[in-house]
Formats: sequence, C-alpha cells, structure tokens
Amino acid sequence: MAQGKRKTKPIEDPIQTELDSIKRLLILLLLKAGTPQAEIAKALHDVDPSVVSRMFSGVKIKKFGK
Repeated sequence: MAQGKRKTKPIEDPIQTELDSIKRLLILLLLKAGTPQAEIAKALHDVDPSVVSRMFSGVKIKKFGK
C-alpha cells in the first residue's frame, strides 16, 4: 500500500500577514470614501476590478455620510 503525501500548510510570514491586513483596511477605506473599484484596481498595478470586488464579497459597505 502506497503512502499518500500529506499536504502541509505553508508557513505564513507574520509580517506579510500584517501587510495584507493593512492593505485590506486601506482598500476598505477607499471604498467607503466612494472610490470606484476600477480606480483602486489600477492603483494596485492594473489588477482586475473583480479582484477588488472579491476581496469584500458578501459584505455590504456603506459609504461615509450615509
């Protein structure tokens, strides 16, 4: 009987994890301020706007002042 290889979870870099969290918070702030997803995506080195949309899928984001 052949032994299957166990998939191991990649080791996460705590600094990268924190940077990713900061990035998400900044994008959330821009969305709340009314910045279009396309503009945010372009600032992220020509990322497709759908990527920005997926980052907050299922979350209703209320804009400031509403």
